[in-house]
This record gives sequence, structure tokens and C-alpha cells, in this order.
Amino acid sequence: MPNTENPGEDIPDGGDQLTNEQRRAEAKRKLEQKLGAQEAAARRRKRIILTTSIVVAVVVVATGATLITNKVLDDREKARYTACQFTPTPASENPFNSSPQIPPNLSPEQRTLAEQYRDEFVAGKTKQRTAPIPADRQLKKGDLQATLDTTQGTLPITLKRSEAPCNVGAVVSLIKDGYYNGTTCHRLTEGGAGKIAVLQCGDPTGTGAGGPGWSSPDEFPTNLKVIPQDPQLAALGVPSSVVYPRGTVAIANSYQTGQGGQAQGQNTGSSQLFIAINDSQLPPNYSVVGSIDPSGLPVLDKISKGGITPSIRPQQDPNTGAVTYAPTPGDGTPKLTTTIEKATVS
Repeated sequence: MPNTENPGEDIPDGGDQLTNEQRRAEAKRKLEQKLGAQEAAARRRKRIILTTSIVVAVVVVATGATLITNKVLDDREKARYTACQFTPTPASENPFNSSPQIPPNLSPEQRTLAEQYRDEFVAGKTKQRTAPIPADRQLKKGDLQATLDTTQGTLPITLKRSEAPCNVGAVVSLIKDGYYNGTTCHRLTEGGAGKIAVLQCGDPTGTGAGGPGWSSPDEFPTNLKVIPQDPQLAALGVPSSVVYPRGTVAIANSYQTGQGGQAQGQNTGSSQLFIAINDSQLPPNYSVVGSIDPSGLPVLDKISKGGITPSIRPQQDPNTGAVTYAPTPGDGTPKLTTTIEKATVS
């Protein structure tokens, strides 16, 4: 209550004691708030650490899973595909850059043959075609059905990727490009006492020198029957021959193995195909891409029985170097003109 003797001065009535209690209560409250805040902060830190750990773990797992998935996919791709190197033909190696020269001092008969050879070559030059280079990787497995509709009948072909995936891919690419359409099978070879009988197609120029502007890699067969080699020839490094069964479709090339085993003309296949009319003995130097289905074999027999018009080719005497021209027995163009009207692939 007020102090009447000393106005303005209050008599203590316990107010200071209540203030101290309030102060203690306030201090306790603040301490509890501080402790609560600290506990809440600690809980937040734990949540952040836990969440971060989970996120990191998820990222690590996801990254690992991605790497594993990518590796699995890469392994599957490698298992399904093979790398193929198709080589563009340099302009300097184009056989049509120049025409055959007729040697001087030929007899009238030889000159006539030489002019025939030259004229056929020059005419072929005008029929050159090029085609896009195939993809640089090809499937390793799986068969495809191709068909050559010719003027002598239909030749159905089963293409087998497992035999030569790069060359099968090349043939498929050429068919889809229309490269073979309208081309004539330019060569029929039969000889060697019945050891060889093949029909060769796929050169638009009809000269045997044409191609699409690129070459394909060698994929030589390893599963053909080997013919026992003459020991004397084997000693000289001449390779054994193998049997290309009747109906075999393979890629023609310039590969040769001379004496001593020296190889020349590697990776020179391209568009030209040869088809074995009968079991044929040849070096194991040709990539096998498939075989003629049974229904097409009578067409091959028909072409073969039609006979051969011998080709004229220059021959050089190894001793004198003199060049002569003469028909080549057992090798030339089919008398039954065989033109591929259309080639298709499923």
C-alpha cells in the first residue's frame, strides 16, 4: 500500500520475491527453449545426414546399376554385331582410267581379236555403277532370303550371316540399293576335268573389272572339305583346295597365294558373286555368303548346258614378253544370256 509519510516510496509487500521467482521461471523457460531448440536442431541434422546418406546410396546404386546395365548392353551389342571395314577404292586403282592398248606388229587375225577385247572393255566402262558403302557393323547371326529374278529363271538364295556377316551385309546393302538390277552374269567357267563349274554375276560392266567403288573384308570359310594336297605343290607353298558344294554362293576377289605362301589381293571382294553349279574345287579364299535353294538348281543346270562363248583375253609370253590374244577354252560368257532383272531380299 502507499507510504503516506514518504510519498512516492512504496512499502515492500513481497513484490521483489515474486520478481525473482518470475526471473527463475523465465530463465528456466528460456533454458528449456534453448535445450528444445538444440534437440530440434540435432534431430534436423540427423534427418539431413540420414537423407543425404540415403540419397548418396541411391545415387551410388543407380550409378552402379547404370554402369552394369550399360556393360550388359555393350556385351549384348558385341555378341550381336561384328565390326566391318569396307574400303573405298582409290581413284588411282580404277581399272577404267585407261583403255587397253593394242600392241604394234600384230598379225591381222591378232589385231582383230585385240580390237574385240578393247571394244568390249570400253563398252563396259559406260556401264559402271557405284553404291553406298555398307554399315561398318553387321549382325553376326540370322538367315535372310534373297531372290535373283533372271531371264533364265528364279534363283532363290538363303543368305547366312553366320558364314560371313560383313559380306552378307554388303550383298544385302547392294540388293536394297538396286545395284544388281539389270546386270548380266558375265562369266561361266567350266573345266579342270569337271573340278569346277561356276556362274559369275554382279558386275554391271560385264568385263569382270567392275565394282561398286569399295571392297569388302575377307571372311574365308573354315568348314569346307579340304582336298589332299600334292606334296610337291605343298612344299612350294601352294595352298590346298577345298570343295565349294553345288549351289554355294561366294564373293569373287583377287586374292592369290603364290609360291612360298606369299599372299596378294587381300580384302578385294565387293559386288561380284560366283555360284557353284556343281561341286567345285577352288582355293579357300572366297567368302561364302549363302547357297541357292533347291528350287533354283535346275536354273543353274539350264545355263550350264546352254554352253559358253569363250572370252578373248591377252596372254603374255613369260620369256619374250610378247602379247597374244586368243579365246579362253572353258571360260567366257553364257550362251544363254542371263540377266538379273530384279534382286530382292526379305
